[in-house]
Amino acid sequence: MIPIASKTSFGSKLAITLFVTIAIVNSYSSVVYFRLSMIPNFALNNTIYKYLNPILILAGLAFVIVFPIYWQRRENKQEIGSKKIRAWFITIIRYWLALEISGYGFGKIFHQQFAESYVRNDTIVSKLSGYSLTWNYFGHSYALSCAIAGLQIMGSVLLLFRRTTLLAVILLLPVMTNIVLIDIFYDIPAAATRNAIFFTTALLYLLLLHWQIIKPALFQPLEQTVAGNGLAKQIFRVLTIGSSFAFIIYITYFVLEKPKIAGKWEVTETIRNNETIDSHRWLTDSTDWKNIYIERYKRITCSPNPYVIEEKRAQNGEYFLQRGKDSIKIILFERKAPILIGVRYADDNHMEWRYKDGNDTVMLKLARSTSSSARL
Repeated sequence: MIPIASKTSFGSKLAITLFVTIAIVNSYSSVVYFRLSMIPNFALNNTIYKYLNPILILAGLAFVIVFPIYWQRRENKQEIGSKKIRAWFITIIRYWLALEISGYGFGKIFHQQFAESYVRNDTIVSKLSGYSLTWNYFGHSYALSCAIAGLQIMGSVLLLFRRTTLLAVILLLPVMTNIVLIDIFYDIPAAATRNAIFFTTALLYLLLLHWQIIKPALFQPLEQTVAGNGLAKQIFRVLTIGSSFAFIIYITYFVLEKPKIAGKWEVTETIRNNETIDSHRWLTDSTDWKNIYIERYKRITCSPNPYVIEEKRAQNGEYFLQRGKDSIKIILFERKAPILIGVRYADDNHMEWRYKDGNDTVMLKLARSTSSSARL
């Protein structure tokens, strides 16, 4: 149950008034207007929204400015029941959050969120926007969508009861924080991002209302302190995190350093036994590579299709740079024998490969893809 003080500061009054105003305006925009827009041929819909929404916003701004001042003055004169007002305002915030967040939860269960898009299914991943990439990622697993929805619905139900408000906040706040970060960094449309920020901020506000309750639990020792030298403890604390950091730095810059050959390479010309191979041969010959993907961590993929990766035709394997030599050894999983390739670099973005394929002599001319070089 949220502890409610009989008297509060002006800043506290301003904050709760702001959240109540956001709750009312947001409920109209996201719930009332959205549901009216679902009614076919509802001609008054746009007219109502066009005039009523700005009026609500202006009235809300006036309420945020005027009411806290009025409230503070009446409270100082002991002419108003602050405790009752705060209880009503907190109830409005709780029910608003429950209404909105549960709606997003049910939307996931019934495929209104993360629904399949046939266009996105046939779009190359690297060409997807952050929004489409997010939708494809979460839409890939219906079970994950239902798990997130379950947390949102369960938390919303708990918000409806005063005694379980703190539990609801603890359940919902990590979910909503994650959603806010995804919305911001993956360029989700502004309306959805704004809503997520509103909900998360309001949940954080409800959490802070419980501060006197949760503060002892947050800073209470888990168990009896281990006896020992204080300096030694500090050293071990630093080593615990520092060793993980040092290991990753060592692996990144000294063991698995990104080679200059890493990237996507386009095969501009294939010469086999001194004869230039027809540019359409890749359609029937999977060994006629058109794109070669050299990853940072010794992984290589040779694709005959110049447009997309066909998993059944692309050849995957590992590569090993021969130190001190202009050569690379490739071990393709589909082949038994490794391929030893002589490499001649024209510059950082062009090179030639020469190698033996059975009794044939093969030369590939490669150019670094512009999409790959842009990220170097």
